Amino acid sequence: MTITNVIIVGAGPAGIGIASLLNKTDINYIILEKKEVGNSFSEWPETMEMITPSFPSNAFGQMDLNSICETTSPAFSFNKEHLSGNEYAEYLDAVADYFDIDVQTHTEVMKVHKQNGGWKLETNQGVFFSKYLVWAAGEFQNPEITNISGVEHCIHSSLIKYPDCIEGNDFVVIGGYESGVQMAFDLIKNHQRVTLINPNKIDSMETSDPSKVLSPYTYQKYRQLKRSKLYREVIGEVIGVSKIESNYQIELKDNTIINANNMPICATGFSLVKDPIEEFVIEREDGTPKLEEKTDEFFGQKNMYLAGPSVRHDNHIFCFIYKFRQRFGVIVEDILKKEDYDKKGIELLVNTWKVNGMYLSDLSCCADECVC
Repeated sequence: MTITNVIIVGAGPAGIGIASLLNKTDINYIILEKKEVGNSFSEWPETMEMITPSFPSNAFGQMDLNSICETTSPAFSFNKEHLSGNEYAEYLDAVADYFDIDVQTHTEVMKVHKQNGGWKLETNQGVFFSKYLVWAAGEFQNPEITNISGVEHCIHSSLIKYPDCIEGNDFVVIGGYESGVQMAFDLIKNHQRVTLINPNKIDSMETSDPSKVLSPYTYQKYRQLKRSKLYREVIGEVIGVSKIESNYQIELKDNTIINANNMPICATGFSLVKDPIEEFVIEREDGTPKLEEKTDEFFGQKNMYLAGPSVRHDNHIFCFIYKFRQRFGVIVEDILKKEDYDKKGIELLVNTWKVNGMYLSDLSCCADECVC
């Protein structure tokens, strides 16, 4: 059994980011990663890029929006605003290497147990035990297709590695958020007809929160879509998909039937990878884990924290890197306090994290509309 103070599950931006803060303390930790550092980004479709722009702004006292560690900048590393998945994975790997972050790769967590005041993790590489557990497993590995019967006749957009190489015509894309628009854009760029089905008008929401509307980067692609004769947009909710011989029928809630020659592509989002910790998770109404607001601990589970895009509090959505990194310091501060870490030392660290946008404890600034 490997014993340490803190186990972090997942070597994506949340896991590496949390570890970068722990690196400034004498708290022992280890990251357990199922595959390689940044693996989810390596598996992105080739045409997918970061929708939040990166800027090398550390010299101006602000962190790059896609940075997970102070003094680093993906934009500076690649001289590029919108990184591909492979480039961002390379950035995460470089951060882990440069700061000598302790990552054990190819270690899959099979089951988590509460034991002796701590957490025992069964993995394919043996048993690990820690007092604190930070779940940073992410979402990309867990594509979600919900409320649609006949999902076996669909394919999730995240599973299409090379969208520009798909053969055929007359495609239906279900879901019109970032990945849905991107998929439609890629198909039409390849001279293929696309019908995009979305429950609401894509450009109708009056809010600046990128968690709820298209980013400006994707909206420019959407404007090009609307000008294409190959593009059709349907407002409606898909309830079922059926296959008749070699064709597909998509049924909407209003009984409309849309036919397609190819398997429908679902750009319907993702959900937290949580099978090994299922018994410890209490869900909110929206299906995300219920958390303690002050510490990001799973509700009712002492010393078990959530980091990453699934973090929710009230109506606040911490879905982008520059959002959920603001909670890294909250988690690490709680661990340091419980370990009776020097109070002045904690204060100095917290002040540094606040300056760098890695500490947000007062959520009142997110009351009506997200200001970040």
